[in-house]
Amino acid sequence: MDILHAMQDAKFVQVNGQMFIADYSCDPDDFLVDDDIVFEAVSAEANLDFTFDDFRDAEQLGPGAYRLRSGSVLCFLNPPTLH
Repeated sequence: MDILHAMQDAKFVQVNGQMFIADYSCDPDDFLVDDDIVFEAVSAEANLDFTFDDFRDAEQLGPGAYRLRSGSVLCFLNPPTLH
């Protein structure tokens, strides 16, 4: 699944316009089951957990941006690297 790879390097995630810090992401493998937690994000107001089933059939909207079956839109973000 592309979404599982997109979340790997993300430091931040925007969920329906609200910013969160990426807290945990699983290593993508072929042995995940529907109720496995694959991504966790935190903010001052909320903590979010997403299961493998939540990410199933996610529609890619653009680089790092996905719409879940629930209608939620996630954008995985990385801060720029300055040299």
